[in-house]
Formats: sequence, C-alpha cells, structure tokens
Amino acid sequence: TSKVTKTIKAKELWDLIIKHSWNNGEPSLIFIDTINKANPTPKEKIISVNPCSEANLLPYESCCLSSINLSKFVSHGKINYKRLAEVVKLVVRFLDNAIDINKYPLKEIEEKTKSNRKIGLGVMGWADLLVKLEIRYDSDEAIKLAEEVMGFIQKTAKEASMELGKEKGNFPNKENSIYKDIPYMRNATVTS
Repeated sequence: TSKVTKTIKAKELWDLIIKHSWNNGEPSLIFIDTINKANPTPKEKIISVNPCSEANLLPYESCCLSSINLSKFVSHGKINYKRLAEVVKLVVRFLDNAIDINKYPLKEIEEKTKSNRKIGLGVMGWADLLVKLEIRYDSDEAIKLAEEVMGFIQKTAKEASMELGKEKGNFPNKENSIYKDIPYMRNATVTS
C-alpha cells in the first residue's frame, strides 16, 4: 500500500534480520528498486520474489528452469566452448518448447508466462570444473573465468532466443520490453 505502518530504528531491524538469517536463512533481503532496474518488461513492476528467487517474476508469471553441468565441458585442460554453445542452444529450444506444452494450474499463469516466455538457463558443476582445470575456487582467476563462462552462456542463449524469434515468432510482450528495438527475441529472459 506504500503506507508507513510502523517506524523502528534501522540498526535494531538490521540486527534482527542478521540474527534470524544466521539461525535459519530467513528472512532474506530484496531491494525491489534494484530488481526493477533489471526488469526486461519495465511497463509492469516486479513486486516480490519467491524465497528461492531463481528468477524475478511479475505477478502470475512463471519461468522454465534448467541447468547445464559445466564440469562436463572440460577436455584436455580446457573448456570446450564449441560443445557448450551447442548445448546452450539446445537447452534454450527445450525450455522454450516446455512453455508451450506445460500444464498451468491457473489461466492467469499460462497467459502471463506465454506473454513473456521467460526461461532460466542456469549452471551447476562450477567447483568440479575448477578442480578439473586446477584453479582455486577463491582465486581471481576463478572470478575472471566465471565472468567469461557466464558471459559466453548469456550471449549464446540470447543469440539462440533471437534465432527462435525469427523461426517461431517473438514473445508477445516484446514491444513493451527492453528488446523492442531489435528484430527478433523469443524470450524476455534466457538465464537465471
């Protein structure tokens, strides 16, 4: 409602949040203004996220999720980016198809999901990949590699979504999105 219901000292609230986060992982914090700055469909506002928050979603929206096991792409001490690109493109197509064949519990969820066609391609196996490459988890080299790998996955997934947009059509809400000025985009989000 945007109405003030109570005022308390920030330090007391912060200490309480930290204490309970330490005890059981809840509550978490959300900076809704920051999330909405990255909202690919900014004419509608994200008002909350689920506790797992794999993807920030609009009311009634869902997102098909999948992960690629990065440890499977190490060969002869190097990342096989050619094979990773093939798999990223395949998973983007798979997740997009899942939107169409999914059984939705509510009509509103189906309509919202199909209007933005959000997919969330994530990763797993990062620590195992680093072990195979003999890179320390807490090193600057690992951070640089993480940026490189996820940048590659993000770029490849967006390219795959553009190809799908050309082949199957853009997501219906594209004109109200950050992608309105590019010719083709099948999914409002591609990574999680």
